[in-house]
Amino acid sequence: MYLLFLLVVSTNVRFNFFVHSYSRNSKIQEKKIAISFDDGPSEITPAILKILHQYEAKAGFFCIGKNIEAFPKIFNQIIAEGHLVGNHTYSHTRKMGLLGVKKLVWEIEECNRIALETGQVKMKLFRPPFGIVNPKTKKALDKTGLTSVGWSIRSFDAILSSEELILSRIKKRVKPGAVILLHDNNAKTVNILEQLLLFLHENQYELVRPDKLLEINAYS
Repeated sequence: MYLLFLLVVSTNVRFNFFVHSYSRNSKIQEKKIAISFDDGPSEITPAILKILHQYEAKAGFFCIGKNIEAFPKIFNQIIAEGHLVGNHTYSHTRKMGLLGVKKLVWEIEECNRIALETGQVKMKLFRPPFGIVNPKTKKALDKTGLTSVGWSIRSFDAILSSEELILSRIKKRVKPGAVILLHDNNAKTVNILEQLLLFLHENQYELVRPDKLLEINAYS
């Protein structure tokens, strides 16, 4: 039973068991909400940026280091258009939960190094790949000085195939102070985002950057 408990708290960043993560702002009463994107930049990201621009909305992009290397111009476009960029490790390996502290520190620092070299930003915010956190994650964050950011609404856009189901899942959970998780390396997310922004606009929600919503510093 204890092992099952450890598995659950290690794979859900929102529990704040091993690492404190900013996943929502429960103090906010106004209709303010944040959208964040993981796993980019990618060839899909410009379409995401175009829609955000149309709605005059700002979002957060938690970027993979090797993808910044692959799409440096898109990474700089994200920054130039006023969006937040954060650390999502260098490789986003599926073995993330098995990595030792030294390797985790390298993953974080290498992503930050590339971001600084490419976009002249010193990223301070970190999103754990797959939401996996454990005592080694805490030690790595203590060593690197980064702050963990989670989410309160998981869309499962990287898993579910139905756009209607994904959108319905998000809409049911929308509330002031929430942070929505999407992915900007998935083509269907483009259409989902457009419909979501229309829904938020019709319901008088203001979309703000995650760091502004959570009242934390994005850069050092």
